[in-house]
Amino acid sequence: MKNISNTIATIISYFLILLFVYASVSKLTDFENFQVQIGQSPILGEYAGFFSYATIISEIIIVIVLFFKHSRMIGLYASLGMMFTFTFYIYLILHFSDSIPCSCGGILEKMTWNEHLIFNLACIVLIIIAINTIESKNKKKLLVVGALIATLPTLLLILIFCPHINDNQGDFKRKMISPLRSEYKTLQLPTDNYYFAGNHGDTLFLGYRKTPLLLSTVMPSFNDVKVDTIRLDNYNYQFRNVSINVLYPYFSVSDGKVPVIFEGKLPSLKVYDTGINRLYFSKFYLLEPKKYVFKTMLIKTRKSELGVLKSSSKNYVLAPEVLKTNADGIFDVDGNMIIDHINHQIIYTLLYRNQTITTDFDLKNIQRHHTLLDISSNDTIKTTTLNNGQTKLLKAPLEINTAQTASNNKFFNVSKVRGKDESFIKFRKSDVIDVYDLPTKRYRYSFYIKNDRRNKITSILSTKHHLYVLSGNQISRYTFK
Repeated sequence: MKNISNTIATIISYFLILLFVYASVSKLTDFENFQVQIGQSPILGEYAGFFSYATIISEIIIVIVLFFKHSRMIGLYASLGMMFTFTFYIYLILHFSDSIPCSCGGILEKMTWNEHLIFNLACIVLIIIAINTIESKNKKKLLVVGALIATLPTLLLILIFCPHINDNQGDFKRKMISPLRSEYKTLQLPTDNYYFAGNHGDTLFLGYRKTPLLLSTVMPSFNDVKVDTIRLDNYNYQFRNVSINVLYPYFSVSDGKVPVIFEGKLPSLKVYDTGINRLYFSKFYLLEPKKYVFKTMLIKTRKSELGVLKSSSKNYVLAPEVLKTNADGIFDVDGNMIIDHINHQIIYTLLYRNQTITTDFDLKNIQRHHTLLDISSNDTIKTTTLNNGQTKLLKAPLEINTAQTASNNKFFNVSKVRGKDESFIKFRKSDVIDVYDLPTKRYRYSFYIKNDRRNKITSILSTKHHLYVLSGNQISRYTFK
């Protein structure tokens, strides 16, 4: 029996050795990127330098201590402390913060946060089993020492986290009302990665990023999804980032990384190559037949700009004065664009700043308006360029405005900033939508949408009678009162 117990403890110890060796080597081989990922953490960001080195050094020390039989018990307690701290960190991220890149490295980086949590809990169970199977004369003494080793890292994490509990709280006070009926309807999609490609009244058109030539249609009855396949007149492209835009009955299929633009007209699903293949873009929307607004980054200046393309003449015009930058010109002006076809306006909402930019369809008559008050943590956006040429944020700023739509002379904005005196618990279990007057962009009121599953809203769309919310693998349809 004793031999079996020792064998179990040895197997678990060698598994932990392999795990920590793999994790530390993965971090060391891409140390620059690992430091940046730590810096993007809303909890550990201020201490990225310390924690990037401390994590790797701790993992190496644990490996050494676990390797020798006489020190294995201490190594197991240290492993327990490390894994419990990682698990508690993931819990804080899942329940008190927005998602950030995983900082584990290697194959563990491919896990979702929930998968990572389950993996860590399984490791904790294995470590406890190993500790209980090892026989030692000084087990009581080791238990006290081990308890200190196991709990100190978690206590340090709590002390670091506490000052950040109100990081996403502003000093404004919302006017909360209930403009929606209490009942709502939900339509399940086969999977996630869908997006609103457009609408015709309450007929919705959806694109699917993983199979980009599928056009899904949801009829006003909101009972099921009809799927059709778009046909190209030219398949001789290596597509990388296809998007569909519908301005019924006209629609386009484009890829700004190839680049290529196809055009068609429903109900026909055939689209034709426009021959425009020298314009690179990251965002692309139909303004009117054969006229588009796009967002691009200039290679010479490395700044993002908006432009208007007329596909009939293959001519485009850039408007550098629209996106004014306070920092890097990329992340600083990151945001979402919606088209108000009724008033012929383009509305660009910045992701990290409390600002919307409104222009006409020629990118003229520029107006800038504020959403609810910004918070000081987003005053400066700092970036770094890695050795591989990638530009990344040194510290992840808070996302303020995440999704928008417009209809009935109202502008709807999903905000991630908690207002003054708003319940933290309610804010975490709900999404808040701020409503502005569309002509003036003045704030009118706000309302909550329940989100117990905490699926991130990827897009919203409003019509005369309904508000559609796309999150995860479902669309929820709310009815205005």
